Amino acid sequence: MAKFVSDKVRNHISNDLAFSILSKLPLKSMKRFGCVNKTWLVLFENPNFMISLCNNLISVPHSYYNDTSLLLHQIVYNREHNYVSFSLHILSGERFENKVKLDFQNLFQQEDPSFSVLVSGSVNGILCLYDRDTVVLWNPTTKEFKVIPPSPAESLPPYEAIIKYIHGFGYDPFSDDYKIIRNVGFVPVTDDDDDVLPSDVQWEDVCENYNTFWEVYSLVSNSWRKVDLVLPACCWEGGNCNDNLLYLDGMCHWLSNSYGDNKDNNEEYLVSFNLTDEVCFTTLMPTLTSLDTDSNETCNWVHRALVLLNGSIASILWYTTTFHISILGKLGVKESWTKIFVVGPLSDDIRYPIGAGKNGDIFFAKKDGSEPICFDLCTHMIEELDGIKGAHNSKIIIYKESLVSIGEKIIS
Repeated sequence: MAKFVSDKVRNHISNDLAFSILSKLPLKSMKRFGCVNKTWLVLFENPNFMISLCNNLISVPHSYYNDTSLLLHQIVYNREHNYVSFSLHILSGERFENKVKLDFQNLFQQEDPSFSVLVSGSVNGILCLYDRDTVVLWNPTTKEFKVIPPSPAESLPPYEAIIKYIHGFGYDPFSDDYKIIRNVGFVPVTDDDDDVLPSDVQWEDVCENYNTFWEVYSLVSNSWRKVDLVLPACCWEGGNCNDNLLYLDGMCHWLSNSYGDNKDNNEEYLVSFNLTDEVCFTTLMPTLTSLDTDSNETCNWVHRALVLLNGSIASILWYTTTFHISILGKLGVKESWTKIFVVGPLSDDIRYPIGAGKNGDIFFAKKDGSEPICFDLCTHMIEELDGIKGAHNSKIIIYKESLVSIGEKIIS
């Protein structure tokens, strides 16, 4: 009898202990263990459990952020002098008060190059920068860079022009290689100027009406190759595909639209491309429900951003100044999206999120172009980034120093 009681006690886990243990698990594990106990299935409806889960999610340091710093990419328009400046700064300090401008002029052989930074963070310390025609891999730590050569597809007949949109840059651990994936399309050019695209051309029109294909660049072979894949192209949230590109654990991720035959049935989903076996996964994105919207306000257009939140893929949805943040538990499973934060309503001068930092920092641009702000998900405190001038477009990038060698040394 005593042994039976001892075994029964040993096999029993109190609800409080289970509550504490489960709140510390990764979201993927938490979803999987929901089938063990009926009471665990409804934990996501328990406010106290969700508070504990959220605190653990953003307060426990993730190895992704070890020895990292923040980079701020800004684009400033001076309409009076018809001038655009592009800058990249490294931020440090308790509240990012220290700012050092990075010099990369020699990368593009221009005095004031225009450029974008691909994905939300460096890949083993390497950044992928590009302008309209040039793609460059750059390691700011070693000051090494690699100008990516053109592909055979860029040798075109004179009656066609090429449009190239990079969808991802990342590391393939299996082949120890760095790769870039992009979508390429051709459009007819005008008879008057063989080098000028029609001014009203849209990428959606190119995908629908003209031939497009996919290419993958390999740093090891230093060449592009055409891949026989049919992948969903990136959607243009805010007019810029680059703001919704992520890289994590050997996979490139981007947002796409699924129209099918019925364009009124507009769905959005996450596209995940495995750089090793070149297999694609799609995951339907979470949507706003009637409970998420204010019936007194008109929801004309819902905006979405992708960020990495403490090492997890996160979707941020908003249509006013209230931001709904969901975390993905498992690729390919829409039901594994779990809403963990509702931020706001914030002040009316908040424009959109521009990136995520460490342990729950979400950065936002402001409508008036003044200093960006940082919202701390742990404390719900809002702080302006002192000493950082505003810009028309900004982006926060996670950067990790590395001694990885990629090519030529910049000559100062």
